[in-house]
Amino acid sequence: MGRQTDNRISYIRKPMAEHGYLCLGLAGVGLLLCVAGMAFSVRSQGNTPVGALSMCFSSILFSVASLMYGWKSFKEEEKNYIFAKIGTILSGLLVIWWIVTILIGIRG
Repeated sequence: MGRQTDNRISYIRKPMAEHGYLCLGLAGVGLLLCVAGMAFSVRSQGNTPVGALSMCFSSILFSVASLMYGWKSFKEEEKNYIFAKIGTILSGLLVIWWIVTILIGIRG
């Protein structure tokens, strides 16, 4: 009997972008801080305590840092960017949320 050839296709998986994990993690922390800060603010009926303000400000910082790490991860070649894409979209939406919230606060 002859040797049988293996005709299966082997797909080599691309490794995840290193900064993608950090991007997604920072975006998640930013989202948690945003929700917690807003919850404390609503619970105190607009008289936001200093702790809640610091959570909201930290959410902005984490979101901006996540955007920067997302940008770095997209510069990595031949990587899987799924975590970077999710983190960048989430942190981008958070930054837009905070800009709109601050502008409404300044105007109103």
